Amino acid sequence: MTSKWRLLNLSELPWIKTQSVYHAVSLIQDEFGTPNTLILTWPNQAYVCIGLHQIIDLSVELEYIKSNNLPYVRRATGGGSVYLDQNQVFYQIICKKEDYPLPLEDFYKTFLEPVVKTYREYAIPAEYTPINDIIADDRKISGNGAVSFGKSRVLVGNFIFDFPALEMSKILKVPDEKFRDKIAKSLTERMGSFTYFLDPVPTKNEVVETYLEYFQKILDIEFYHGTLSDEELEKMSEIEKLYSTKEWVYYVEKKGDELLQQKIKSGTYFSFRNKKFPGGLVQIFLNSEKGRIKEIIISGDFTISPPYILPEIELELVGKRLDEEVLLKVLLGLYSTLNIETPGITPMQIAGMIVEIYEKTRK
Repeated sequence: MTSKWRLLNLSELPWIKTQSVYHAVSLIQDEFGTPNTLILTWPNQAYVCIGLHQIIDLSVELEYIKSNNLPYVRRATGGGSVYLDQNQVFYQIICKKEDYPLPLEDFYKTFLEPVVKTYREYAIPAEYTPINDIIADDRKISGNGAVSFGKSRVLVGNFIFDFPALEMSKILKVPDEKFRDKIAKSLTERMGSFTYFLDPVPTKNEVVETYLEYFQKILDIEFYHGTLSDEELEKMSEIEKLYSTKEWVYYVEKKGDELLQQKIKSGTYFSFRNKKFPGGLVQIFLNSEKGRIKEIIISGDFTISPPYILPEIELELVGKRLDEEVLLKVLLGLYSTLNIETPGITPMQIAGMIVEIYEKTRK
């Protein structure tokens, strides 16, 4: 049976509202059971957007961003840091879990199919690739993230009309400035857009109309045009105030604890490792004492649901013996009781990574 969804075709918005709007709509849906909604929008200016689980000082060049008066914000979904501008159109899907009770990876695949079909309509050979990307000729042409807020689930992503490789390379953290040009070259080679594949390029409105047609056809949905409610607008205002707080900006660094931030910057107290999994990049800081975890921070560029569960996982791991079987038992228990999903990253891989860091530190 055809489902009815609300369509919020908001076009251009102040940059901060392109992030606060889906966050607010999902929270109100969780609380009041408001309609499933598709939001379409783009920002009125460029800004930097940092993934929910990233350590800001290790992810972006904050001094460069501030000196160039670029706004920046930590978003409510996982993934990596990105430079967003007017040459992108964001689609933001907010739906009730009970209507689409899918594992997170299947959720991605289902709701990204209309995006794939839209690109193909313009003769761009788009393909879905797990966990949450769309590629064409080995170039990434759409980045996506998902998160759940209680009974509401969100998927956000973008149509890229022109990719700002140079600007992106300037905002990303690098170990040495000599890598900057290499990053720009790599981004130019790895990323795609309508401008890369087509001449002339379709308009935003043309792409939006094509996407809406495929969304309704593929998912058996009928849209009605809606507006933001007073409750949603009020929640957006609350969220925008939250986004400016130190607690939110330094969410991963234990809500702005300056001592811990200094530990992270200096590297004095923690062993650290990055590791790439199919589900994204995981970063772990580990402080061990007598074979047990004294402190641990898990961060990175990946999807986890529920969104704010990492501090609880870290707390449960503190004090545990650095043995893979012990840690795996703890993680499996948490995944089961808290309904945790990390598509493309298993509890066994996380446990193994923690022990691997410990063993290398000992040696």
